[in-house]
Amino acid sequence: MRILLVVCVAVCIGIFGGCSQKQYFEPKDISLKAEFSHKLPSSIVSTSRVGALLQNLEVLDTFGNIDIELTRNQRFLGREGTYYLVQDGCGALLFIDASTKTQSEFAFEKCIVSAKISPQGSANTFIALVSADNSVIVYDVNTKREVFSQKLANITAINTLAATPVFEKDKIIFPTLDGKLVIFDIPSNTLVRDILIQSDKFFNNIIYLAVKNDLMIAATTKRISAIIDNSKTFNYDGDFRDLLLYKDKLYVLNNDGKILELDHTLKLLREVNLEYARLHGIVIRNNTLYTLERNKYLIELSLESFLPVVYKIDLPSKKPIFYTDDTLFYDRFYKRF
Repeated sequence: MRILLVVCVAVCIGIFGGCSQKQYFEPKDISLKAEFSHKLPSSIVSTSRVGALLQNLEVLDTFGNIDIELTRNQRFLGREGTYYLVQDGCGALLFIDASTKTQSEFAFEKCIVSAKISPQGSANTFIALVSADNSVIVYDVNTKREVFSQKLANITAINTLAATPVFEKDKIIFPTLDGKLVIFDIPSNTLVRDILIQSDKFFNNIIYLAVKNDLMIAATTKRISAIIDNSKTFNYDGDFRDLLLYKDKLYVLNNDGKILELDHTLKLLREVNLEYARLHGIVIRNNTLYTLERNKYLIELSLESFLPVVYKIDLPSKKPIFYTDDTLFYDRFYKRF
């Protein structure tokens, strides 16, 4: 009886131990190599949708430029033309106009998760903010005052890849931390609509938001929604890491190693399965998609054939990744396509 018990325990340990082991992407016969031969002045220490902070406190923005340097405890929140937005820790907001070398300061007492400055050249300059307590806030830069603030539902935890608000004509579309879009009407100074994308309790913030003509794409890590003409809504559920709208098609990186191609109604058109791959970053240039599989491989996917080519790369392990429209950055190394 004791022997039988020992055997059963051993079998159970074998089964559950085997199941808990991490699986890794292991392509066969990799003869191609890619080089990340360009170097930043310093290593990346943290990233967001709008920029990467380097170890020397310089900021790499979404255009691939390094035009601003922070002081310690400052956080870069975004850029619009020559305008920059910075926060001192979880305190004052600093609005910097690089063209006139002027700076405005707004008193503030909340950590900002995402922000957006209205397009440069608008009659009035507004700042749209989403704070860590899931409040949506609008500042008028011209009058230097808060014109709107509303606290939304309490949240428990969020994904660090947080979408930024979008200015669309006389509206601001806020991606909230509880899986919604809320739409703010600037002339009437009111919230006029909210759209539920997903209602999970944890890690349910909007990670991606894009507007193109009459198409709006929003996503959490578990659901993608396409809203057409503000009336028709299509959903696609899964386990998503990142996505990118490109030429009316949506390209999605799944957490299970799949790369998906969806149309504007979220119909699955094509997919490629890179088993166990952990994909990070998504750049599309010359009808080709590029993404990184950790620090080990560069994946090149033709959008014509949808056949992947895998390149071996040699980069340090467990370092931050950032990307722009044409470049993948890893640690202090980068490759432009």
